[in-house]
Order: sequence, then C-alpha cells, then structure tokens
Amino acid sequence: MRLPRQALIDGLRAFAVAAKELSFKIASDALFLTPSAVSHRIRDLEKHLGARLFVRKTRAIELTEAGRALLEEVDPLLTALDSALDRAAKRTRRRTLRVAAPPFLANELLIPRLSSFFGLQPRLDLDIQATDTVLDEHHARADVSIIISNDPPSNMVVTELFRPRFVAATARSVALVARELGPKVFEKYRRIVYTPRAALWSEWSLTSGIKIAPTNMLIQVDTLPGAVSAAERGLGIALVPTFVCERSLRPGRFLRINESEITSEETYYLVYRPDDRTRPDVRAFLSWALTELKR
Repeated sequence: MRLPRQALIDGLRAFAVAAKELSFKIASDALFLTPSAVSHRIRDLEKHLGARLFVRKTRAIELTEAGRALLEEVDPLLTALDSALDRAAKRTRRRTLRVAAPPFLANELLIPRLSSFFGLQPRLDLDIQATDTVLDEHHARADVSIIISNDPPSNMVVTELFRPRFVAATARSVALVARELGPKVFEKYRRIVYTPRAALWSEWSLTSGIKIAPTNMLIQVDTLPGAVSAAERGLGIALVPTFVCERSLRPGRFLRINESEITSEETYYLVYRPDDRTRPDVRAFLSWALTELKR
C-alpha cells in the first residue's frame, strides 16, 4: 500500500507523538483527533512500510524494533520541518507597528508620506495613534512615538528628527497682496495667533523687520490646526511650520508672505523602548523616518 505524501506525513506525525507518549489517547488529544483516527493513520503507515510499529496490548502499546528505529530517524526530521514552517510563516506574516504622534504632525507630515513607507515595507501595517494632546513622552500603548520636547526621556532610545521652522503664511490670494504691502501688511490683514506659541510672533517680527503694533487686528486660536485652517481660508496670516507650506504649495493654495523663518526651541524626536532596539519593524520605521520626516 502506497500512501500519498500528505497522508504519509499525517501518519508520521501521529506515529511520532504516540511513540513518544506510548498512548494513542494522548496523541489524539495533542493532534486534536479521535483515538480511532490516530490508530487508523498509524495502521495505514504500517501498511505503507510493510512493518508493525507497535505491539498493541489490552491497555497499553509498546514500540517494536522497527518502531524504535523509525522514531529515532523521523522525530528530528519532523522537528526540523516544524521549525522551517515557523520561519516561513514569520517571513510572510503581516505585522502591525503602533506609531503615536501629535495629531497635527500626523495629519500634515506623517500620513501624506506613508506611501513611500508601504512601498518599502509591503508586509508591515501601521496603527497610527494621533494623540489628543501635545505628546512629550513615549505613549504607553505604542511601539514608536514621535514627541515634541525640550528634554527627551532618558529611559528611551531617542533619535532627533528636526526642530520645526515657522513662516508667516496665508491663502494665496491674501499672500500675493501681503507681499506687495511689505511692512504695512498688518495694517490690512489680521494676525492669527496660536496662543500657546504667541511669543513666536515677537521673534518673527525681529527676524523679518516688520513691526507689529499692539493695536493690530487679531484672531487668537488655541490649536495649531485651527490657526492653519483660519489662515488657509484667508482670514489672516498665521505662523505655521514650513512642512505645512511644503505640502500645500503643490496645489498653490497656501503661501508664505516673505522668506523670513524662525526656529522653535522645541524638537521633534522619535523614541522607543530599549528592548525594541533590534525589532526589524522598529528599525525599518526609524530608517524611513530619518529619510522622509527629517527636515
């Protein structure tokens, strides 16, 4: 009797477990089969080999000489086969990397560039966790975090990405007129102030040489996305990170009013736990981020 390859492998697996445990019942539990199915597979294997592998007694089984010889040869082969299948599964299995980032950075810089990441890592999925608050330490439920801080955490692996640079920008129609007005720009247009970074306007005024009078018209907004949205709609001029203009300049809707730039004292860092230092997915994301996100 000749068994097909799959039936032969199934028979060898049933035999190996039963031979090591000397029990068809234990083998059936380990293989999620009935005892009769295990017994049937072993009988088919014995017919294929033309030799008895077990001595069947009323309440026990024993290996024959042929059974002992077969177990000695086939057990390491089955172990090697299982290891090879595990390695193959790991190579092809989809993985998910959890990345935490401030929502503004995630929406304006990270997500618009992800197509290049998936081109490099087609088997890796990302779970983007855009936190509701400014992220200044590693997110507990993330594998990798992008944080903004003056003092990055000392208990993490920390890689500097960039210090954000800010420019005065607005809707295209407003920017073209603002460029013509020069120093008188804020006599005609409102200054949109992101209140947690209100001091940046004083620094920008010194850098640009454009004086800003305390009586100038204002719109105050407590979120950076809100300030950018107001400026993009032509409600006034906001200080926005340069990467926002990089993205929006392509359709030409959002322009800086001059070439003056100021650099924030805070820095964006990519951080992760020391235990994750050798993880291939973490290393892949770090390598990509240093190419695509570093300004």
